[in-house]
Amino acid sequence: TRCVRPSLSDEAAAKQAAVEKIDCDSTGRARAAGPEFSREAAWLGRCVGLALPRLALREESALLIAMQSRLFASRRQIVASAGSALGTASSSAAATTATPMPAPAPLPDDGLSAEELRAIKVFQDSCDSVVFVTRAVASAPAWLGAPTSLFDQPGTAAGSGSGFVWDEHGHIVTNHHVVKGATELTVTTGSQEVLTASVVGIDADRDIAVLRVHTKTPLRALPLGSSGTLRVGQRTLAIGCPFGLDFTLTTGVVSGLGRDMLGRTGRPITGCIQTDAALNPGSSGGPLLDSSGRVIGVNTAIMTTSGSSAGVGMSIPVDAVRLAVDQIIARGFVLHPSIGVRMAPDHFVQHQLGVRGVLVVEVQPGSGADHAGLRRTSHLRNGRIVLGDLIVTLNGKEVKNSLDLFKAMDGAQIGDAVELELATLADDGAGKLREKSRRKATVKINGLASKL
Repeated sequence: TRCVRPSLSDEAAAKQAAVEKIDCDSTGRARAAGPEFSREAAWLGRCVGLALPRLALREESALLIAMQSRLFASRRQIVASAGSALGTASSSAAATTATPMPAPAPLPDDGLSAEELRAIKVFQDSCDSVVFVTRAVASAPAWLGAPTSLFDQPGTAAGSGSGFVWDEHGHIVTNHHVVKGATELTVTTGSQEVLTASVVGIDADRDIAVLRVHTKTPLRALPLGSSGTLRVGQRTLAIGCPFGLDFTLTTGVVSGLGRDMLGRTGRPITGCIQTDAALNPGSSGGPLLDSSGRVIGVNTAIMTTSGSSAGVGMSIPVDAVRLAVDQIIARGFVLHPSIGVRMAPDHFVQHQLGVRGVLVVEVQPGSGADHAGLRRTSHLRNGRIVLGDLIVTLNGKEVKNSLDLFKAMDGAQIGDAVELELATLADDGAGKLREKSRRKATVKINGLASKL
């Protein structure tokens, strides 16, 4: 079998004349005469199963270039044809197929990472559903005090916060403390449309308020996620209007779950989401989103000593928000499970009285506590104070303070019955209180309405 050489230029052909033809014997080895081939030529020869002699260095270039252009144009075809010519391939051998190399991934737009592009998309998709809430509240007339600036308008004071579109019917969700005491509310949408808003209802214990706006432009609601499946470490995005800077995005992660936070009514908000996405004054009421743009919480507070973000923000879980908002839209208020008592502040019970438990101050008439015979704290005519019952356990769980009481009631439904253990306190004669006796009482849970 004669090996066909690639065509060369005239100058290269003169050099090639010194190279004798190469014959292959039946063993597949090459016999060659003439000048030696270079190492590169020998390597190229091995690509087709030939042992090529070595050319002098000054004579190798033209031949190398020609052989490389032929061999590397389609290495797989040359190897296959050479193997056939040498008798190394049989008719029964399966054809070999080369595994294609994966194509390099295209670079993202502007060199941005996939995570950055995803955050940008979530912000762009969600921004039109986030609103800027502004309130005006009544203030004291200026003429009651010293003269003030000519620009001071008596009767109004402003505040602001954030919110987001809950549904296509114009319902807006925000924090209760954002709208508390407002005499006038306005909502600015992502399209810069300024709308007058009214309060549909509130859940003061969870710091939730639902507003209603009327607009001819359709509003797009944010999709809702679930706070029950969250995991520490997953990405979070917060959109709001901190310091009045509308439509600001901050990012972070879920840095903690199941946090308990004391609400503005004195009742704890349980199961809060902790995030390190920066929250600042004005972020309240805005949505906390997951990486898919679904609402997982409502931003409500920051833990700080400076008044600005310190990396610990709190968000009300969306599962609890959904329960409150659905009730507010349906009937205008929220019913919370309650045994029907008003409690003394924890610091008074622990530091002034020196005892642990929940002291009953008042009993709501007609409530479960009233029917069970719980005793309230009362003042006698001689100025003496008779302390009411001290709740020390609920369904067998120890109650050291009001937080323990609310947590022990978690999951209880209106109409359920709970068993309380009550302690009666008495003066020991040395100015200290002691337990005089204990008794048990079964109390039916009633619904306590949270209204404006």
